[in-house]
Amino acid sequence: MAFMEFTPLRGKIIDVIASHPDGASFNKLADRLRGELSRIVLSREIKNMSVKGFLKVSRDPKHKQRKIITVGNSIISILNRMGERNWDGKISVKEAFEITLRYIIEYRRLTKDISNPFLREYVKYRTLNRLEKVLESVAE
Repeated sequence: MAFMEFTPLRGKIIDVIASHPDGASFNKLADRLRGELSRIVLSREIKNMSVKGFLKVSRDPKHKQRKIITVGNSIISILNRMGERNWDGKISVKEAFEITLRYIIEYRRLTKDISNPFLREYVKYRTLNRLEKVLESVAE
């Protein structure tokens, strides 16, 4: 199986699909990603990532022409292991430091067990997005 390079655009597509636990139709994804990529590029990326097993495409039992796109098992495993941590409002510098340290430790622990370069880069992408949220939440 040939190597697939990770890009932030592919990470964004995966994240949008993952935000729909029961999957999303192509039209719903195209609407959410409008202005960031064309429908043609989205279609190509979904096809390429599904061939590699990062996404799954299945028929919608309620609609004979619609297909539902979900994340693949390898992505589900990563998302479950990373969990989701949210906080309300602003955080102190000390809290930001503690959260950042936890994210770095978690990143090292996760990537140690992942041999696929695409999945390793996806974990890095998610970790960087989380760190950005921490920085934006620090009280002044």
